[in-house]
Amino acid sequence: MNPLSPFTYYRRHKRRALLLVGLIAALTLGVHMMYSLTNVIGETYYHSVRYLTRMSRLSFGGTSDSTIAAIANQIRAHEGVDYVFSENGLQANAPAVIGVSEFPILGVTEANLPVVIDACDLRLKTGRLVEPRAAEIILSEQLVRTLGLQIGDSVSHETDEDHYPTILTELTLVGILESVPSAAGPEVRAGFVSYEYLDSHELYQPRLSNLLVIPRQGSRTAVNDFALSIIEKSGESTSVLLETYEGETQAMQTFQHSFNVIYGFADVLVAAAAALVVGMINRIAVTHRLSEFGLLHAVGYEKRRLVRRLAIEIAAIACAGWGMGLLGGYTFSALLNSTFFAVRGSAIDLADLTPLLFTLPTPLLVIVWVNVSVNHLLKRLDPVTIIERGKLSMEEAKDKQQEVGNSSSSPLSSRLFYLRHRRRGLMLVVAVGLMVFSVALPAFVISTSTDAMMPYILSYTGQASIVSPGNMYRAVGADVLAQIRVHPDVAHVVPVKPLSMVVDIPTLGELPMTIYAVREGDLQILLDAYDLCLSAGELTQPQSNQVILTSGLAHNRRLGVGDAVGKPVNERDGMPTEMRVVGLLKSDKPALAEREGYDIPPASQWAGFASYEYVEAHERYAAVPTHALVLPVEGREPEVEAWLEESIASPRVSVTTFRKNYQTHREGERDGLQIMVLTEAFIVTVAIIGLSILNTIFFTQRRDEFGILYAVGHSRTRLLTRTLRESVGVVSVAWLVGAALCVAFLFYQSNVCVGMGSRLDLLNIRPWLFTFPIPLAVVAASTGTIARTLSKLDPVSIIERK
Repeated sequence: MNPLSPFTYYRRHKRRALLLVGLIAALTLGVHMMYSLTNVIGETYYHSVRYLTRMSRLSFGGTSDSTIAAIANQIRAHEGVDYVFSENGLQANAPAVIGVSEFPILGVTEANLPVVIDACDLRLKTGRLVEPRAAEIILSEQLVRTLGLQIGDSVSHETDEDHYPTILTELTLVGILESVPSAAGPEVRAGFVSYEYLDSHELYQPRLSNLLVIPRQGSRTAVNDFALSIIEKSGESTSVLLETYEGETQAMQTFQHSFNVIYGFADVLVAAAAALVVGMINRIAVTHRLSEFGLLHAVGYEKRRLVRRLAIEIAAIACAGWGMGLLGGYTFSALLNSTFFAVRGSAIDLADLTPLLFTLPTPLLVIVWVNVSVNHLLKRLDPVTIIERGKLSMEEAKDKQQEVGNSSSSPLSSRLFYLRHRRRGLMLVVAVGLMVFSVALPAFVISTSTDAMMPYILSYTGQASIVSPGNMYRAVGADVLAQIRVHPDVAHVVPVKPLSMVVDIPTLGELPMTIYAVREGDLQILLDAYDLCLSAGELTQPQSNQVILTSGLAHNRRLGVGDAVGKPVNERDGMPTEMRVVGLLKSDKPALAEREGYDIPPASQWAGFASYEYVEAHERYAAVPTHALVLPVEGREPEVEAWLEESIASPRVSVTTFRKNYQTHREGERDGLQIMVLTEAFIVTVAIIGLSILNTIFFTQRRDEFGILYAVGHSRTRLLTRTLRESVGVVSVAWLVGAALCVAFLFYQSNVCVGMGSRLDLLNIRPWLFTFPIPLAVVAASTGTIARTLSKLDPVSIIERK
């Protein structure tokens, strides 16, 4: 047998090899599935806008018909445009991996329907197309399967308001579409209804109209750029939105990029912790083999060759574990695709190499760390000393000398073992601490991002509910507003016109923040309601392009009195003209709202107000719709919100309340943390496997110590209590190390949020819960492993061997 074969040792020690392979495989599987599952959630959104890959859509927020016609004619005249036609569809929801995902139901005329279906890379699979002016609908195959429908079924808001919130009448499913086999990419998730039916039905009036633009092959970018220039020249940039695939997916791509950076950092930390554990196990194994290596060195094998042998051994183990983990990941993904995801119309992309890249740090760091450790150990190899001492290795000799020099009168002290073996204790502390931090880090990122979103989400609804036209409707009916005004618990109904300016949210990037144009007589009412007062400058004057902002919002954009927002200062602001900041507002309230039963951390108020008279009179704001802020009587906020949601909200009227915003906000945080639970389960498994191996090895090395203590009268329970105290002590220190890293991250993130005009809830307990499972699992695994070994302890045989 070749003594330098990298497989010789592990053929003789199959159990140890399988444990190391299993450790690396479990970690690889966890990393692979974590990224794949997170990625498939993002892919659900891409499916819902994929119909835009061969077309674009112009949405008009109340623009006049003449303006729409003028824009359509100019775009139609472009040489790269194939088709331009009107669309007046609906919106629906389908079950997703978490919650629901939106998909469009395009309202297209009979003549244009085949063209749009072809542009979506779809074709009729079964049934027929919708007839003009008929209450019918056709859906893509994945949606039919996900929604559990079949031809002849009817869908409407009455039958399922969660999935069909905008469908006011019963629509009968008459056809199912399938993807064209030659088309690349996932199936488009879309539905189609009759344009003529929606345009003529009274329940869908007054209705907005969109434009679908289908360019010639290779001209999509040029056509989109041309359409943007036409919108800018028309002065309707605030009311006309060009929807493109790139634009609609930009926010998701920004989020995924941020997630990849954070997850990649956490991934390296976990890999480093795994490398430490594997390195410790391997180092212990090498110290037991020093006599073997000393003999090989004495007969002529160079140290470099011995190191290379050990490196090949661990590389083989790491690669075997990595390969098994990948195989398990792809197998599990394929199983999910054929079962759970198949029902929801989603799928993990098995051809995506990104999850594979995220698994590479584990085997690479294991190989590098073990190679460095072994090289350092064998540099001190003295074959003469080893041969003279027989089977006694240098490491064992050193340990015995250390034991003599550090004897103690308290043999059951829980600190004694790690005081004598400081390096071993330090390695355990670092490994567990890194695992704790790597799992907690994404949880802290999710929680800090949601905390930073508090001013963005809740600033206006903290004191008022927002009533606005539903999707694709022009205005809120006068009868609805009159009904709200006469309600006894409503103090004021303030008409406002929504504008927007971009703000920077940590992790999420730039998002549009609403600024309301308010009448001169209503401005003080809102300032009183939100407990705002001037801290600098003056209030806006009617008929002027002036705006006042809260200090937090101004700080986010680095604005002061005299600065400007809107176009052309910032092209992403939803204001077609330049607005001048003339005043800054402040509030003495520590929270955005004070509601019983709601966990609302201190946060700065984000709000801004412009002149309603200026916006109403300016031609470039002619298409801006009118919303209403409903201010309840003090103390009656829950009752008014409940009444608005139950009696006023409908597909034609959208109602946004504090309760709804808060619930959506917390659900988003909860969904993100649920993903982290799955990740932590894998990492906990790795920690249990790796540290159980270490504890077994450590206890085996201390069998003589425990056997003698047992023989002189110390019970198994007392010995187990000692080892439990040792584990708890080391794990507690490790937890403190991980917690210190978390605190450092929190303070860093807090400074980032402060720089963006936000505040961070440092007392949020939710992310801290993710720091406990790993230490608890390690203690439980250690105790269980040692208890099992102690139950088989025979002190007589140990003493006889002495």
